[in-house]
Amino acid sequence: MRRAGRSPTFLFSCLCFGFAFLYVPILVMIAYSFNDSRLVSVWTGFSLRWYGALWENEQIIDAALLSLRIAFVSATLATALGTLAALAITRMGRFRGRTLFSGMLAAPLVMPEVITGLSLLMLFVSLEGAIGWPLGRGADTITIAHIT
Repeated sequence: MRRAGRSPTFLFSCLCFGFAFLYVPILVMIAYSFNDSRLVSVWTGFSLRWYGALWENEQIIDAALLSLRIAFVSATLATALGTLAALAITRMGRFRGRTLFSGMLAAPLVMPEVITGLSLLMLFVSLEGAIGWPLGRGADTITIAHIT
């Protein structure tokens, strides 16, 4: 007896099409990154000159290192805080404010990132005006925003 539904060949074809739709543009972009031409659409030959220029640009290197530092600190602190929050929810039983705490933990999942970002920006601007911290927006505020 055959199961009702789609054939495995059709499902496999859909899977292959989906992966091709996702990854072929990335592969084309990787291939064109070795192009010698300044124009994106004209292939003039193979070259590593753009990668050499990338490694000579100190601003790009500094930006990448800053991004890695923010990512490491954010991931470490978010993991620690998430673990503590999970332990509080599961091990402490019923406590006053548990529903509010659970709702605050679930809020980033349903709130659009733009709203979260604008809210944090308004918070940082208000804090700077009220208590003088943070002084401008920089790596500290980006790290705090990524942890939330």
